[in-house]
Amino acid sequence: MNQLFKLSSSWFPIWLISLLMLVMVFVYLPIFKGAKQNMSDVPLIIVNEDKGKIGDAILLNLIEKQNGNSFKWKVDENREDAFNNIRNNKAYGALIIPSDYSKNLGEVHDTLLSGLTNGQPADLEVLLNEGIGQTATMIASNTLQTVALSTSKEISSQFKEELLQKGMSLAPENASLLDNPVKIVSTNVLGLPVNLNKGMTPFVMALISSITGMLGANMIHGYLLRSNGTLKKRGSALSESEVLTSEIIFGFILTFCVSIFIQLGVFGIFGSAHASSIWAIFLFTFFSCTTMFLLFKTIAVFLGGWGMLVMFPVNFMGIFSSGGAFPLSTLPIVHRLFSNILPTRYIVDGIRALLLL
Repeated sequence: MNQLFKLSSSWFPIWLISLLMLVMVFVYLPIFKGAKQNMSDVPLIIVNEDKGKIGDAILLNLIEKQNGNSFKWKVDENREDAFNNIRNNKAYGALIIPSDYSKNLGEVHDTLLSGLTNGQPADLEVLLNEGIGQTATMIASNTLQTVALSTSKEISSQFKEELLQKGMSLAPENASLLDNPVKIVSTNVLGLPVNLNKGMTPFVMALISSITGMLGANMIHGYLLRSNGTLKKRGSALSESEVLTSEIIFGFILTFCVSIFIQLGVFGIFGSAHASSIWAIFLFTFFSCTTMFLLFKTIAVFLGGWGMLVMFPVNFMGIFSSGGAFPLSTLPIVHRLFSNILPTRYIVDGIRALLLL
């Protein structure tokens, strides 16, 4: 055993795997660097339908404060355009300034100054794309809510200052209206049912497809080599090409079985909602699992024993760059680059389309 420890080749896996783990830290940790990372690429929409001038003030204030540096704001003509852009996953959410916004705020102003107690706050509407994953939806919701709340707070300060200058007292019933002259109305554009795991079902299905491909490529190879060793002792060993063909056939059988189990688990046991037929989702899941299996099998064929060292980073890179758990617009550039190369991102997009639209 002492001779084994003296061989430099015995230590090769130790330092190589350690170095690989260090590289993985530098690759994956930046994803969690902070909430403000790459926020300049988060797509949000603002629509000003207000027939008065107050809506223009909100838009101007937003442009001056953000200046394209905090979020990727897009101005749409009307609510319908914003609605369609969100449904097509071109934006995470939208802030809608209604056509009667100035008029309603004027009524709030008159109510506070006249002492009447039947006033209602003006509405600002927030549209959310709840199908792009919990993290992206939360970013959009928090951002749009913050813009709307800051607008309400600013208008409230103006009303309070005017009441103070005129020496007018406020009816106790109007205290809440003075503090909150603007009400935020949130709407989920896709109208997804609750049994879609907050939009994370597509990511989970893509994750299972990726893990199936990696484990299948390695375990099928290992067990078939062992079985071929048994056949060799019996004098009927298979050639390398026959073993490879057998691996691919077993891989197709594996991906077919896993696809069935995914449907049973996701839709049968957990009852997840879906917009397309089960058969269409099953076929897409089967092709997704098969794609990942063939990807990892190709890596193993070309790199041999080194394949495993490459498969793990590729698998994790595909998972983090899929846009399922973390919105692509918030990821570092290297992850967005790999999202265009690796199939996992397209698997997530395809399953989202089948389940949500």
